[in-house]
Amino acid sequence: MTAVPLRVVVSAGCATCRFALKLVESVHRLRPRQPVEVIDLDDRGVPVPAGVIGTPTYLLGERVVWLGNPTLDELLATLDAG
Repeated sequence: MTAVPLRVVVSAGCATCRFALKLVESVHRLRPRQPVEVIDLDDRGVPVPAGVIGTPTYLLGERVVWLGNPTLDELLATLDAG
């Protein structure tokens, strides 16, 4: 079974997005098979996913699971639950 992709929406003007990128690095290290996509809203032409009203936003597939940063433990538990 393929894992549902984690999508993390960030932007340069976001004060807490640096921490979001550190969480992404931790997921890569601790769950190497977990597909992760970083969506940078500062890239022109990148569509804003549905439900995104600010950054950082975490989506599991198309479903928003956090507005703002979770803890690493919360994020890993959510990924493990699928």
